[in-house]
Amino acid sequence: GNAVAVAGRDPCRLTQLEFRLLYVLMTNRNQVVPTEVIVERVWGYAGEGDRDLLRGLVSRLRHKIEPDPDKPRFIETIPGIGYRFSLEQQ
Repeated sequence: GNAVAVAGRDPCRLTQLEFRLLYVLMTNRNQVVPTEVIVERVWGYAGEGDRDLLRGLVSRLRHKIEPDPDKPRFIETIPGIGYRFSLEQQ
């Protein structure tokens, strides 16, 4: 199973999609990954309406790994481009 443990929190189970999203972002750490690229890697195809799917998935993942999902520290949204994963404190 895919479980992730974040400092100070209980390990939580990730769905396969959440795990893939996290994996794509972590393997491109500190780099902005375009939305299309993430969608392609997570779902295996790109099409219309996928931005909303991805936004929802990012939100769910944030609620599992971010200390404060409303002020994301790890998964940063880069408006109009994509997302960036960073472990540096902002």
